[in-house]
Amino acid sequence: MEFITFQSKHFEQVLTIANSTLGANYLTVPYLNKYLNSNTYFAFVIIEDDEVIGFTSLVILTPKELKKTVLKEKDWFYELSKKYARIALRKQTIVHPNFIGKGYGSKLVELSSKLIESLCDFQLSTVWIKRSNNAMSTILLKNGFERTKTLHNYWKADSLENKYSCPECGTPPCMCSTEVYRKKNAPALTDAF
Repeated sequence: MEFITFQSKHFEQVLTIANSTLGANYLTVPYLNKYLNSNTYFAFVIIEDDEVIGFTSLVILTPKELKKTVLKEKDWFYELSKKYARIALRKQTIVHPNFIGKGYGSKLVELSSKLIESLCDFQLSTVWIKRSNNAMSTILLKNGFERTKTLHNYWKADSLENKYSCPECGTPPCMCSTEVYRKKNAPALTDAF
């Protein structure tokens, strides 16, 4: 197993995994391009036998940028994060369906969280609540995160606007909810001085 920075040569494999796990067209080439050579967008893959078997992405944001990025409850996210200068928001963590349940998702979260720690003051993750598998919640809890809030119909408007299909709901709108997790014991910026 090799944990490395995401590169353009991984696009096709990541999109194939994303289409089967997150839904058709949820991730796109323009979206993935943001994660190449950036100081704020970070993505990593796990490679085994020259095959991408897992992908995770994070973005570093200020509280105001976070408020603009999230799909719902923008003021709530701002209040949660306003005392921190730089917030890491985990966007996606996906594993090839043939490798689910073998610890790769946990490794992606563990290693990327450690790498990103020095670049941010606070870590957040949104987790898609689905009927078939909610392993991501367990992975985050195991890696020092705590559940903070559930947001219902989180992707509804976004799925209609961007026309992506949800594996749980089918064609738009997506009526799935998300749970928000925060890294426990994140020091407040004001506490650091």
